[in-house]
Amino acid sequence: MSNFSFGTPSAAGSSTGSGGFSFGGTSTGGITSGSTAFGSAFGATNPAVTSSGTAFGSAFGATNPAVTNSGTGFNFGTSQQAKPACGFGTSTGNTSGTFFIGSGFGRKPTSGFGTQTTDGSQQLQLQQAAVVQPDPSLALHLAICTPSVFNNENDEVLRKWNQLQAFWGAGKGYYAPNMPPVEFTPENPYCRFKVVCYARIPNYRNENGIVQIIIGKPPSEVKPHKQQIVSTLTPMFGGAEVVVDEIFAAEVPDKTNIRLYVQQTLPNGEKQRAAAADVSRYMMGPINTQTLKNLCIQDVIPLLMLTETQLKEYLDTPQRGIDPALWEQGKRENPDPKKYFPVVKVGFQELQKQFKYQEEHAKNLQASMNNIMDEITQLRHKQILVKAAIQNAKWKQANLTRRVLKLVSAQEVERKRGVPLDQTEEQIRMRLEDLYMQLMQPTQYRGCLNELMAQMSVKPGNSRSGPRYGLVGDKEKEVAQYVAWQHDALQAVVGVLKEDIQTVDNMMEEIQRKS
Repeated sequence: MSNFSFGTPSAAGSSTGSGGFSFGGTSTGGITSGSTAFGSAFGATNPAVTSSGTAFGSAFGATNPAVTNSGTGFNFGTSQQAKPACGFGTSTGNTSGTFFIGSGFGRKPTSGFGTQTTDGSQQLQLQQAAVVQPDPSLALHLAICTPSVFNNENDEVLRKWNQLQAFWGAGKGYYAPNMPPVEFTPENPYCRFKVVCYARIPNYRNENGIVQIIIGKPPSEVKPHKQQIVSTLTPMFGGAEVVVDEIFAAEVPDKTNIRLYVQQTLPNGEKQRAAAADVSRYMMGPINTQTLKNLCIQDVIPLLMLTETQLKEYLDTPQRGIDPALWEQGKRENPDPKKYFPVVKVGFQELQKQFKYQEEHAKNLQASMNNIMDEITQLRHKQILVKAAIQNAKWKQANLTRRVLKLVSAQEVERKRGVPLDQTEEQIRMRLEDLYMQLMQPTQYRGCLNELMAQMSVKPGNSRSGPRYGLVGDKEKEVAQYVAWQHDALQAVVGVLKEDIQTVDNMMEEIQRKS
């Protein structure tokens, strides 16, 4: 017998009159019920009745021992003693078809065909009407503003408790007797755990072919079987190459996200990727259902870029449980609308998860900053070494320059030995002698420098006849440093002049000796 069959014909006797949703409806004779049976007649005594399929309760007060029950076996309250089902205040020991309906004291037992059944139905309808919940929005406001359960000062405590639960976004709020409580969810407008974050706009294109599959296993169990997953998915695409790009934990616990793409080799040797939408559509096809089930793949998502229409529609519609004013503020404060779009986090769990993500991101940034600082320190050390090497090279170059200059001078002297000075050289000699005489005069540069040094060495406070105004300490140091530099420069010039004069004298002596 096949369960969950649509319109199964009977073997003999009466056939089913209904052609749809008959689960396992077959019989061998007598009356056949081909559809779902919601209980048989009150006080039925027909020995040939056969109930097949899903039976929700048997006959009230039935005494027929020949009643059989076949099919799927979803029988609620069925027994061979004909105990009544779904009755309020019923008697379980009565087997004569007489039972009680209602909860009033002193009510007389009546038959199943009496008028008390009608009164019980009316009472049930009244009770159902009494517990009908009002509009959810109205019930929410009643729970947090004016609950009337105790009709005394306890309602004020209940009101504050309901407000606290509404702000928290969890719990149940009672506001009136005989009324179902209000479920406080993070989406209610009074929940305080709401914030607008920003996420990067995805820049995936359909040509990239990146597809994300969600596996119902933690990453620790998925990563060791990466090659097995690839080898299982490869035959699905006719032998095309399946490349796993990334494996990471999903936001939902004990789930893993895998990003992959499918590519094939063209005759010219180039690689061509399949479109992401085509890969996703093919994997979600009915022909691959069993393969996805074997790999515990729960969903396949193509990673595509949002179009301008989709992004505009997303931004124009406030997200779940968020105040439109807060949503507009989040859109205005977007640091870069071309790169980021606002995302709403609602509820303590989502905020806690976002906080953990930010902590991890901050730790990663700090680690990156530490690595960058270490690299900068190493580069600075290398820079110091390079500067020292450059300075040494400069010193060597200066020494080599002086040596080359001496060699060139000696060579020039040897070359012009015995040759009289020409007009240009004579003019240079005379100019150097004039400079030397000017430097050595007491009233010129040397005398002025000596006088300035003498004045700076005398402090104004040591003598009454000293100058009334003195130099500031910092400025005095700067002037002294500048004068020292000038003095060193003059000493260098004097040294060069002396060497040049000595060279000229030697040349003159050599000329006179040869002449």
